[in-house]
Amino acid sequence: MAAIKKMAGVKNVYISQEYERPEPLMTESVGTIEAPFAWDLDYKGEGFVVGVIDSGFDTTHKDFVLTNPENVKVKERNLIGKGLKGKYVNAKFPYGYNYYDENHILREEGQSHGQHVAGTVAANGDEVKGVAPEAQILALRVFSNDPLYATTFDDIYLAAIEDAVVHGADAVNLSL
Repeated sequence: MAAIKKMAGVKNVYISQEYERPEPLMTESVGTIEAPFAWDLDYKGEGFVVGVIDSGFDTTHKDFVLTNPENVKVKERNLIGKGLKGKYVNAKFPYGYNYYDENHILREEGQSHGQHVAGTVAANGDEVKGVAPEAQILALRVFSNDPLYATTFDDIYLAAIEDAVVHGADAVNLSL
């Protein structure tokens, strides 16, 4: 660390903090964050993009749909030329990447905290409705596909945050 600090342009060096994988609590979250208040205001989240930085996502789940997918902020063509490692998934999830394993496997087996958070934010189905059901979600996975690696680190989170900024996310969720 001392040698790195002495390098030109380096202001400081930090040890990356480690975080445990969070547990999902889907049945309680929508009421806890008072989503019905937003629904009563007729807020639906159209044109809004939320970067969800978490564990896995099921981008094919039936409760992740958009009423008007042609009226979205981030479209597949917006990703071209940005040099990002992730890829376009669909209109609801216009971008996805697994920063821990450096691959495109977004889905986590079993109950997933990332799925829970994405649902709280923007599910738009018969079973689950999020606070902003018409918003798009950037699926920014920061936990490994390997269940033996149940933690993640600051540097992985920071890479996901940077990509959320590149995509012009209106909000970013970090449920540490």
